[in-house]
Amino acid sequence: MMCPQAPYRPENVRFFDQLSLAPVDSAASVSRRFLRLALSKWQAASIEDDALLIGSELVTNAVAATGMLAGDLAWAELGELNVCHMRLVGLEDSVVIEAWDASDELPTLKHVGDDAEHGRGLLLVQQLAKRWGFYRVEGGKVAWAELEVRPPRSTARPERRNAGCSAVGPVIQPDIGDLPCALTGLERV
Repeated sequence: MMCPQAPYRPENVRFFDQLSLAPVDSAASVSRRFLRLALSKWQAASIEDDALLIGSELVTNAVAATGMLAGDLAWAELGELNVCHMRLVGLEDSVVIEAWDASDELPTLKHVGDDAEHGRGLLLVQQLAKRWGFYRVEGGKVAWAELEVRPPRSTARPERRNAGCSAVGPVIQPDIGDLPCALTGLERV
């Protein structure tokens, strides 16, 4: 699915958060922490599980496309480092997860066999997302997936109906006059 530009218009963006990631093994786990925090802040926890899976897949692909770092970098080399970026964009009733990478090679949806250990990432994204795609940017591309945000469930307790009688026995009011004696007894213990 190709989209020539972002799957949303800037005027429709309610809020966004962005993270830059070095292309290293820990990038996917760092992106999951970022997603959890942002979704919690936005009160969009209802999509957290799907967002974490999609975000992990998109970032893993972005790291692979950018090229995994081998070894430590010297301070002078940091300016030349190709980084990946993850952006979470909040729209009216959906969230878009984007992953930028430094490769011009477009992602391809693969149909792999049951024994394959890799290659199912975009199939998973396709199954979980409302829609998904990618677009080219200067110096690389952006893969994205959109998730619908379901309204949160009410946390209010249901009101009890008074049926006119109670299964609980009569309410007994404690004799407050005995309270000082009880306190004195506790102080002696």
